[in-house]
Amino acid sequence: MTGPTLTWEEIIENGDDSHSTVTIDSSSNTITVSGEVEGEWGSSDTSINGLDITGDNAVLLEGTGTLTVTGTVTLNSDTTISGMTMNANSSVSGGTVTLKNGATLIAQSVSASIVFGETSATVTNTIQLDSSSATLSSISNLSPGDVIEFVGNTWDTSIFWVANGDGTYALKGSTGDTLIASVTFAKKADGTSYTPSDFTAGETTVSYNGGTSTALTLTCFLPGTRIRTPEGDTAVENLRIGSEITVYREGQAVGCPVKWVGRNYVTVHPELPDDESGYPVRIVRDAVAQGVPDRDLLVTAEHCLFFEGGFVPARMLVNGRSIYYDRTITSYTYYHIETEQHSIIMADGLLTESYLDTGNRQSFEQPGSVVRIGGKGQVKTWARDAAAPLTVGREVVEPLFRRLEERAEQMGLKVRTQAPVLTGDADLHLLTDTGEILRAIRTANDRIMFMVPPHVSGVYLVSRASRPSDAVGPFVDDRRRMGVLVGEITFFDAGQTSALQEHLTGVSVKGWHGREQGMSCRWTDGRAFVDLGERRPDSFGMLAVQVLAAGPYVLTEGVQDATRSLA
Repeated sequence: MTGPTLTWEEIIENGDDSHSTVTIDSSSNTITVSGEVEGEWGSSDTSINGLDITGDNAVLLEGTGTLTVTGTVTLNSDTTISGMTMNANSSVSGGTVTLKNGATLIAQSVSASIVFGETSATVTNTIQLDSSSATLSSISNLSPGDVIEFVGNTWDTSIFWVANGDGTYALKGSTGDTLIASVTFAKKADGTSYTPSDFTAGETTVSYNGGTSTALTLTCFLPGTRIRTPEGDTAVENLRIGSEITVYREGQAVGCPVKWVGRNYVTVHPELPDDESGYPVRIVRDAVAQGVPDRDLLVTAEHCLFFEGGFVPARMLVNGRSIYYDRTITSYTYYHIETEQHSIIMADGLLTESYLDTGNRQSFEQPGSVVRIGGKGQVKTWARDAAAPLTVGREVVEPLFRRLEERAEQMGLKVRTQAPVLTGDADLHLLTDTGEILRAIRTANDRIMFMVPPHVSGVYLVSRASRPSDAVGPFVDDRRRMGVLVGEITFFDAGQTSALQEHLTGVSVKGWHGREQGMSCRWTDGRAFVDLGERRPDSFGMLAVQVLAAGPYVLTEGVQDATRSLA
């Protein structure tokens, strides 16, 4: 395709007709592809098999919606994605791609060089890598507001910058792995360049969404929080290294000096789930008991509260009444204080925790005249160094959640968040590389049968997907997007029966969560690939999928402010 102006409908129709890669050739002229991303069949027709952009002239891909490329994407040296989302199920390679006007690029791997366009408080550009082993080679013009996500990385608990010696920096994870080989920062308004110190956890977001781990976790107090000291309560922002605070050990209140004070700034990302967006959790006065806390307490979602001998993250106790995400606060400074040993302390009359350095110290800055905020000391762990166990088991947290919820009802507190609408219908179907949807032809006990046409060598097992923490309750410490739990997969084709095993034996399989320990089954993430292998060209096959569990699923997010939704 060579025309100077093209529409997405033309691009997608060309892909449907060729059943292969769409080629855009800019050898003779610049090319702009624009419009809403959909084919002649409407909003369900948004995918092509592959995309190959050739030629030396610029190519602009702009519009609204999401283009899904099931195969590889190859770009020329001057490609721009503007305003839209490109979801590449495989790799993106070639020259340079610029993301601007709120563009998003999702891929398994990216070897092309990335250039971020301008960002603002309302327009952010995003790149998301969906492979646990992906590394970006080059990013240019990186500025606060840009979003980088590494989906599948469950081992890095923090990030740090390393100067390359040529004016660029490498971004590395806490385990020493290279996440981005070369980063060039954008210019500020005064003409100087941003530096690593300008990039905090609350501004440029680098997050890890694999499994249940999230890096750069914010576990802190907001300004105004009063920390109990031997001389009385002191605002957290007024504490300094050497300040004496009260800690509770073996039931006794004792004085203890502050070893370190950290602070940082966060800007909320409202497009993310509440527990990941950065909204602070407000614990209203008397939420736990009379005078506990003694006034409203604001903490971050991961900050732990001390109950019955253990620490419970605040996010697991959010009930939408006495404990809720305060969406009126969209940016703020937060603080944490560290004692020599992890300690139980009191904030606004509620027992909580001091800072435990599990690897994110470098996401803070330290007020005062001391520049260095931490050496290369051993990273601490909850199992070895915590003042009390980290308590996230449902059998412990749910009864506590229910007691606090019942107390909120007795207090007559209004509901600030709507409960989600749930369904048990997984809407399970197959999706081919050409975008064809295959519905089940019958169900026998826990086996769901699909007829698979010839020439289809792989399918996606597609269903609704929700996080148990949303669909069941925040007291469930599982924030994976869960589709269906699959046991055996059997394929009947050309007179032969094959037991497909990759989803049970593979370590990293596209669209599948980690293997369930001690069980021959695996959860999908709502879009899981199943390789059918080589097939005869004239044979219809039958795919039998054993579904062991499914749902519930959230139909509506249920996270809007009730007063706003009723306005």
